[in-house]
Amino acid sequence: MALDKTGHKVIDAKRQQMGMQPVALARPDRDSTFLNCQVEHIEIAGSLGLGVFDDAKIDLRRVKL
Repeated sequence: MALDKTGHKVIDAKRQQMGMQPVALARPDRDSTFLNCQVEHIEIAGSLGLGVFDDAKIDLRRVKL
């Protein structure tokens, strides 16, 4: 869960950097025909206790390779 949540934030940041809308607001285009690209499954899984969804509780560690 923590990895999914963190990864989703990274993807949205890169999309913003490239002038694109966040995944949740994206509409069909030449690369994807999905009408709604919602990521509720991450939050739902967190609320079911399957992992950590709350950013304040995620122990994020960056490793430079």
